[in-house]
Parts: sequence; structure tokens; C-alpha cells
Amino acid sequence: MPDAAVIEVAAVILFNGPLMLINRRPEGGYYGGWWEWPGGKCRPGESLEACARRELAEEIGLAAGPLRLLETIEAQYPGRNVRVSFFVGTPQPDSRPRPDAQEHCWVEPRRVLEMKFLEANLPVLRRLVESPPELA
Repeated sequence: MPDAAVIEVAAVILFNGPLMLINRRPEGGYYGGWWEWPGGKCRPGESLEACARRELAEEIGLAAGPLRLLETIEAQYPGRNVRVSFFVGTPQPDSRPRPDAQEHCWVEPRRVLEMKFLEANLPVLRRLVESPPELA
């Protein structure tokens, strides 16, 4: 695909102690059934952090405490090029998933390596397994 526009995406990597939040992409959609971190496409004029927070609320119903940018990668998928900014943090203490939230779970990061996880995100995941982030 020559000179395709890059899609700006933000993702949230939430930790609750040693466990990390992941969610399953809806069946029938792009990479349906695969696991990922909550996130999605940025809206025009939306900051990356605002996008990450919005997507977390839309997909799971959780609110995050302070977030910090962990890293940004560029990836190519069939038919699209994306730039993903990964934010890391913890959920707000009083935040709870919505009853109609996407399928999600809290898992040890190394366990995710055995799951069908979005391939472009694997280098970030491997770094998290080797060196968990310092969180307040």
C-alpha cells in the first residue's frame, strides 16, 4: 500500500499490582478474537492521552489514574499503517468495569506471551516482562 496515511492510535497498559489489564478484540472485526491493551484511533484534535482515557472508558468502563507515555511504535498491518502511543498507569481506586464491558482480564505479563496478542505490540510486552515499569 503506497504512502498510506498513518493512523494515530493510543493504548493504555494498566497495572494492578503485578497484573496487567488486557481485553479481547470483538469477533468479526479487524483481528477479531485477538488480545490487546485497551485503546484505539484518535479523533481529530484529540490528544493521545485523552484518546487513551476515552478508549479505556468506552471499552472497559475504567478510569485511569495518572498516565505516562511509555513509548511509541509504528506498525504495518494489512491495509493500514499505525503509530501506537502506549501509556502506562494504574486504575483509579474507585473505578470498576461496566457490566457490558468488552471481554477483559488481569493477567501476569509473561502469561500474555502465550496468548494471541497483537504481534506489533509484542516488543513492548517483552520489555514489560523483562523490566516492569515503576508505578506510583
